Amino acid sequence: MKKKFLYIIVAALAAATACSGWLDMRPYDGVVEDDYWKTKEDVHAMVIGCYSSLLNKNMVNNFIYWGEARADMIAATSASGAALLYITRGEITPDNAIVKWDEFYATINQCNKVIEKSAVVKELDLTFDDRLYLQYVAEATAIRSLMYFYLVRSFKDVPLVLQASNDDTQDYYYPKTGGEAILDSLAAHLEAVLKDLPIAYDSNDQSKGRITYWAAMALLADIYLWQENYEKCNEMCRQIIASGQFSLIPVNLGEEILVRDNTGAAIDTVHYASAADADYLFDQLYVTGNCVESIFELQFPKQHESLSDPFYDLFNTTRPKIASNDLLLDEVIFPEDEHDKEAKDIRGSSFAYKNGYVWKYAGTSRSGNTLRVERTFPHWIVYRYADVILMRAEALNQLAMQGNANDQTLLREAYGLVQQIRVRANAVDNSDSDMGAIINGKALEKLILDERARELAFEGKRWYDVLRFARRDNYGDANREYLMQLAINSAPPEKLASLQVKYTSNWFCYWPIHVGTIEINRNLTQNEFYLQY
Repeated sequence: MKKKFLYIIVAALAAATACSGWLDMRPYDGVVEDDYWKTKEDVHAMVIGCYSSLLNKNMVNNFIYWGEARADMIAATSASGAALLYITRGEITPDNAIVKWDEFYATINQCNKVIEKSAVVKELDLTFDDRLYLQYVAEATAIRSLMYFYLVRSFKDVPLVLQASNDDTQDYYYPKTGGEAILDSLAAHLEAVLKDLPIAYDSNDQSKGRITYWAAMALLADIYLWQENYEKCNEMCRQIIASGQFSLIPVNLGEEILVRDNTGAAIDTVHYASAADADYLFDQLYVTGNCVESIFELQFPKQHESLSDPFYDLFNTTRPKIASNDLLLDEVIFPEDEHDKEAKDIRGSSFAYKNGYVWKYAGTSRSGNTLRVERTFPHWIVYRYADVILMRAEALNQLAMQGNANDQTLLREAYGLVQQIRVRANAVDNSDSDMGAIINGKALEKLILDERARELAFEGKRWYDVLRFARRDNYGDANREYLMQLAINSAPPEKLASLQVKYTSNWFCYWPIHVGTIEINRNLTQNEFYLQY
């Protein structure tokens, strides 16, 4: 895998898969690496190749599988295949192809190569100025950090490789580094390059599809949240919100409608959200893309005849590999208003899911039934404004509960952020969402987790969210309960008891290292829970 010009060809071919716009690039077939890194244009091409590598079908499958398959909002189908079916049943083994991490390390190596080789090019090309050089290094550093953040959340301890693989004589078989040490390294590297990233690029699609100052800040906030560094997470989110660069797409909730009991007495008020506004929200987020809420999303072409289509493969309505868990979604995630069934959360049925389909990726409109055809791609959203608002709410909520303080000022600020998301969505009010005069921090914590499930449904966040909440206080009993409830929501009845027993092991919460990877790299050791396999 370390032939001298292999990575150049692979990276260039990956970049060439995007057919138009700023991702367009022709492959440098057969170019020997030593003859390649000569100009700033060569560096630019390889930076774009790093972005294009994220469009790889297996990479996108991992974003989806790793973020959703172990959670509760999707279901396997007859077309899923054994690998996904076993995972949804809690039967996870080191020979499951879904746990392969090859694409992540291929992208990491591309990023390492940009960071190393761009310094060489700077000495050769006198037109390669400091600003552009530092920007390219910062972009590669951020993409590499995103790859490692996925790996640490999924496997915990993984090889930390910050040096490019250049030839066959190099020892590239690294042992594992502790996940916490990796996160410290990622945060330090991102903090160091933040100032070198642009606020925006020359076009909107580049500003949404390349790493900006704000995208790196959102990634940092997410890393800090995982590290339980709530002060820094809050500050990153505060700056993004205060920047004025992003906003929630508004939805008109219309007039208040009184709900009366059978005696005619008024017992509640409800709103019916504007259907046209809800349609527009769906279109902007999941069909058109690059909207005012978007911070960073992968820029798939709107139509391409040869690029592999992971979304159609997984979510098509003929033989989908992933279905929506409609029973849970209808009854638990998106409950009906107890007084008026027509007053619905707009993010639920016909928005996130419809008739067992993951509608965000299967449909092309909220109110219609037009289906997405193969190779007409949506974008893949990595970070958007609503996510940042909820991250800040979570950080404030945890700060408020530190030392059992139950700080009402911070809790009310956190609750206000959650309410911004809920009001826009016309979310159904119930006893879980009404915090009352005195807010209970633990109750608000659960509401934030539930709200993330509703707002970010099927966007590759659910498993990581539940695990992040569960692992606090070293998986304290009240926190591990999030995993136990997840098992209740997702496991087949005959597998529930065994899955809940497995969740008592902290190491079961992470993937095993694939058996093929360990066979190649003898410096790796299997994650503890999976030594029995």
